[in-house]
Amino acid sequence: MAATEQQKIEFNAPDHLRNVVVIITEMGLRPYKELMPMKKEQVDLENLVVHIPDSKTPSGIGDMPMTKLAARAFKAQIKTSRKSEYLFPTTDPKSTKSYVSTLKTTWTSTLKRAGIPHFPLYHLRHTFASRLSAGGVSDHFVTLMLRQGDAQVFKRYSQAKLNMMREALAQLDRRANEHRKTFGTPRPN
Repeated sequence: MAATEQQKIEFNAPDHLRNVVVIITEMGLRPYKELMPMKKEQVDLENLVVHIPDSKTPSGIGDMPMTKLAARAFKAQIKTSRKSEYLFPTTDPKSTKSYVSTLKTTWTSTLKRAGIPHFPLYHLRHTFASRLSAGGVSDHFVTLMLRQGDAQVFKRYSQAKLNMMREALAQLDRRANEHRKTFGTPRPN
């Protein structure tokens, strides 16, 4: 996901979903297994880390550092969740869980308002991985930050990395074309 798309989504999202988007794209947390059931006591804003006691894989359990942007989103969500022990408490009296267990309806309507084609919320983890890769972080370390049990899983994110490289080259082509328009075609030697 491009940064401009993320801005549109955040602009059109309700506060809690905006916080979810920022946290996932900044930390790569699994939305429904790690973030939504998270309790406030798991968030250490002083040391900029969250503790993940349960995850999809054993390597997902442990402490995960957070960026300053993620810390701001956590602070905002803690304030929003008021007296609940959960960061994302449910308001649905019929729910069997004390926290929001799905964001599908909110996510779909937010994407629609933002004019962004639908994609699963989970793909924000791909955005996190792609941005790390684009920033020069090694594939091995990206896999560690995703807290995957198997390095083979990273291959899923390589397509996004390839697309980012294509976009970068397209920008280079655009700049070269603009340069030619401004300064003319170079003389042959």
